[in-house]
Amino acid sequence: MKATSNEIIVDKKILTILNQLFEIERKLDGSEDFNKISRNISRIKDSLSQDANGQEIFYENPMGQKYTDTRNDLEAHIIGESTENLVVVDVIKPIILFGNRQLGLTQVVQRGVVSVESKSINKEEK
Repeated sequence: MKATSNEIIVDKKILTILNQLFEIERKLDGSEDFNKISRNISRIKDSLSQDANGQEIFYENPMGQKYTDTRNDLEAHIIGESTENLVVVDVIKPIILFGNRQLGLTQVVQRGVVSVESKSINKEEK
């Protein structure tokens, strides 16, 4: 990873690894097999984790988060006709960030690709 004045350059291999780890976690979430391999996934993530300066590269899953058109960390496909009270209902690619997570000083390396849908009052009650 290289940091220029305002841009972080991350090797495409690292992005591919993070995207694949996200997919593995997503596909195994809630299954019995996840418990068997969660330690391995954590070790891979840790190997990409903090360098000597406290910087790390990591991903976030925005599933269920509120979406507005001012979010610059997501590319969204709107499902349905309404654009009010949008919520992330599917994540195709996670948000990949670089920086110091604990200080909240991070920069988006890859925008998340998501589907969003209006969360109406009727859907909340169900």
